[in-house]
Amino acid sequence: MLVDSTVKKQDKKTITRSFRINEKSFKALEEDAVYHNVSLNTLVDQLFDAHANYERFIEKMGMMRMAKLTFRRVLDASPSEGVAHAARLHAKDQGKVAAISKYGELTVSNLLDGLFLMFSYGGWGEYHETRSSHGKRVITLIHDLGQNGSVYLLNFVKTMFEEIPYEPKITPTDQGIIIEVGK
Repeated sequence: MLVDSTVKKQDKKTITRSFRINEKSFKALEEDAVYHNVSLNTLVDQLFDAHANYERFIEKMGMMRMAKLTFRRVLDASPSEGVAHAARLHAKDQGKVAAISKYGELTVSNLLDGLFLMFSYGGWGEYHETRSSHGKRVITLIHDLGQNGSVYLLNFVKTMFEEIPYEPKITPTDQGIIIEVGK
């Protein structure tokens, strides 16, 4: 769940608060901070951020957690047409509602922020964003879900953009998809 802060920087105003927590939980947090080579403060901030910006919304949407390996096995065992159809339904039924629930409206910027959260906190893979020499935003979604993982993501992302409506350039690979959106 640890998020690389270099991937997407957001201006954050911080506040100081104190909390009482169980000693066993505190020791586990300290161990995780050492393991991830971050300060305890950074780890706790990221945990709060994950809950505030992701966890509470997936709970409302009735989503469940599944091991990535299990999801990949389901994808690998499924025909690509069925995977594409499931992804389109996911985007229309839950993706759109989740985005509107969180942001109040569907926009290109909100959709990309939702993908950032999905990848950073949801365990889908890595989200990378940069600007092209022509000023376009280039988003690379990298995963280890196999070819049908790319089929799923391609159809999910295309359907979400169709709901705006907006047509970005989307290029699939076996390890991810690349999205280019205008300036």
